Amino acid sequence: MAIITVDEIKKLNDSCEELLKEENVRHVGVINPLGHLIAGGFKKGVEPLLDDVKVCMVYMQMQLDYKMRQELDDVLGPIDYIASRRTKQLIITVPLGDLLVLIAAAPDADDKKIIKKAEELFDDLHITVI
Repeated sequence: MAIITVDEIKKLNDSCEELLKEENVRHVGVINPLGHLIAGGFKKGVEPLLDDVKVCMVYMQMQLDYKMRQELDDVLGPIDYIASRRTKQLIITVPLGDLLVLIAAAPDADDKKIIKKAEELFDDLHITVI
């Protein structure tokens, strides 16, 4: 089980809040290896498209998807990010060690701009998961 300090969670929350300021970004959360939200959440005033149970399912699904994709890291190299654009939602997953930054945005959002901003915010944190 990963251990993260209170100070590290505060840093993660601060980075999530900063990324939520981006236009069209609806949700920014940090997911632990078990698929549980440990930092971040929805932008104030944003109504989630899914109920709480399904949101939790998405967190676990993203972690599972990432772990399965890692099976090819030795051949294809490590994952920089995963993006899927649906009719109603853009979903971006950015690895942060054993953690995942999960970003949900409007379907017409600029994914490259959001990914670049996420990498700038989260790469500088140097979170060590024990």
